[in-house]
Amino acid sequence: MNTSRRPAEPREAELAPGRGGLWLLLALGLAGLALALALTRLHEQAHAGVKSFCALNEVVNCDRVAVSRYSVWLGLPVAVWGAFGYALASGLAAWGLWPRRPNPSWPKGFLVLFGALAVAVSIALALVSEFAIGAVCLLCMGSWLVALAILVAAWRSARRPGVLAAIRADLGTVLAHPAMTLLAAAVALAIAVSAAAAYPRYWEKPPPPAPPAAAEAPARPLAPGDKLTIVEYSDYECPFCARDHELSRPLFADRPDLVVIHRQFPLDPTCNPAVKRPMHPAACELARAAICADEQGRFADMDDALFRNQKEQLPVEALATRLGLDLKSFKECMVSNRSAQRLAAEIEKGIADKVRATPSYVVNGKTYDGQLPPGLIPPRP
Repeated sequence: MNTSRRPAEPREAELAPGRGGLWLLLALGLAGLALALALTRLHEQAHAGVKSFCALNEVVNCDRVAVSRYSVWLGLPVAVWGAFGYALASGLAAWGLWPRRPNPSWPKGFLVLFGALAVAVSIALALVSEFAIGAVCLLCMGSWLVALAILVAAWRSARRPGVLAAIRADLGTVLAHPAMTLLAAAVALAIAVSAAAAYPRYWEKPPPPAPPAAAEAPARPLAPGDKLTIVEYSDYECPFCARDHELSRPLFADRPDLVVIHRQFPLDPTCNPAVKRPMHPAACELARAAICADEQGRFADMDDALFRNQKEQLPVEALATRLGLDLKSFKECMVSNRSAQRLAAEIEKGIADKVRATPSYVVNGKTYDGQLPPGLIPPRP
């Protein structure tokens, strides 16, 4: 006689998610949603030139992360995608608290999968912040911690009858209703496409001019024949330098009473001893490209091209060719000692001027980090 027994099916009480765990997951989802919405607002303000509370220095700087080319994906700020994700997690947790669930373990498995995906995305964003942008965002780090907390809480909630069993149960529920699943996917896709189409692309437009600094008294017109010298230190991988470059060009144009000196201060430890960690890995090479273009009398053209190249990311030889430079002389200059020595001399002057960030300006012996206070520039004669 066959006395073997089939494994007992898990009882509904064993599959049912603990309400305490689901309340915690709901709270974490809402916390993540709040952070994502705050980051969305910060993204808009950073592109408008408004400094945020967590722009503490060059390394801990939410604004630098927000204005980087990595802050937008598929036509929407990354923070908006985060808001969609955390809203989904909150909705799933709330659904699990509803007495009528699609299956007894709902939504343990899907919340585990969401947490795992959110942590993977968080790790990828952390690597981009560290190695591509060279800055970290405190609000982003908070969102990453929430993602990890969701994964841990969902995993603990799914321990009975098991994580894999919970995932199988949730996937089985979805596959058992293909029409509803396809409809839900179509609605989600339509929402994403509509949001990307309707979202204002403020990051593709030049930001409005920054407000004048109240700390400085307005400058008086210079006496006839006098000139005001402005020393500008910049980095061609610095998004704030690119923004200020666009803003300062009309301020400096047709001003014979101003002497503007451009100096290189790349935030790249390969050539700048004042920088102790990798921030802008190609900044030294780009600075030498500007120096080599200057040897052919085309500094201003290369200066513009290098800042605009933050989006295209073309090789410097391609920019030199586009500008019509003597490519052979340009390449020779790029690897020559003279360009390296000139770059080192400009960096040394920046260190002596106590430059700590880019862009920085030196006027009348005083260094201004971040932006040139408009009050220092005398009115046009």
